[in-house]
Amino acid sequence: MIFSWRYILIFLGVAIEGPAVTLAAAALAGSGVLNPYLVFLAASGGNIAADMGWYMLGLAGRFETGLALLPALRRLEPQIVALKGRIDRYLTKMLLATKLSLGIGTIPTLIAAGMAHVAWWRVMSIQVVGEAIWTGSLVLVGLFLGQYVTQLERTLQIAGIVGGAIFMAGLIFLLRKQFSEKTNCKQNGCL
Repeated sequence: MIFSWRYILIFLGVAIEGPAVTLAAAALAGSGVLNPYLVFLAASGGNIAADMGWYMLGLAGRFETGLALLPALRRLEPQIVALKGRIDRYLTKMLLATKLSLGIGTIPTLIAAGMAHVAWWRVMSIQVVGEAIWTGSLVLVGLFLGQYVTQLERTLQIAGIVGGAIFMAGLIFLLRKQFSEKTNCKQNGCL
């Protein structure tokens, strides 16, 4: 049962803070603690769920409602209509570009897509493709980091053993020196 909770936590963690959690989980997969395929699925699912949440937020925040409440916004209506047209026309390029550029601009683009009433299946299909590339890349980087961490751990164990041996040798040397000075003082009558 604990096995499945790990991936649920990855799903939730990625939905909140995607790349950092994805890299950490993938590094654990690289060191053999987690399954890399399940890390990929959980991380992709978390990112897609979060992205669709932003899209739904835009869908719920209709500009038409704002126009009814604040008539002064009518002067912005031509720009909003033009932006909606561009979003509909260039949505695929915009979403993929923002997803693959470290996620910068993804949230505003998703909200704008929701406000433009772009079909959810269209946004979802673009997100799935972008997520496969983005999360797949992060998992691969994390896998290599995880293997490096395993090697680093072995190196640190060896360094710890060697350092501990040197420390013990130094301690024995100092204790022998201290003990021999006390013995010499007792034999020679030092105060």
